[in-house]
Amino acid sequence: MSTTALPQVEPSQAGAASDAPGDALVASPQSLEPELLISPHTLAARLPVEVDVAIPLRGFRVRNLLALDTGTVVASQWIQGEDVPLGSGDVQLAWSEFEVVDTKLAVRLTRLV
Repeated sequence: MSTTALPQVEPSQAGAASDAPGDALVASPQSLEPELLISPHTLAARLPVEVDVAIPLRGFRVRNLLALDTGTVVASQWIQGEDVPLGSGDVQLAWSEFEVVDTKLAVRLTRLV
């Protein structure tokens, strides 16, 4: 799933669920050094980034993918209402939740990593 603009969520507005040590795709730094952050006013801050939201599907095979049709529901081991990781490449950026907006599936950021 790709998007060009994502709303930002302040950590104080984030969900109350706690992060277990093994939940993140990569370990998050303990503190961010100000000189390592990209200023929001630079060209680098406006570069497009492809993001991925993935839910593991145990036993899902290519034949299952080929058999998908409009309206098909796929069962997963993910608990309904639990945040899903949002990442870019091998880096986890945030936690998110799925939401239906009109007739489209969207992702809402709930917590920044």
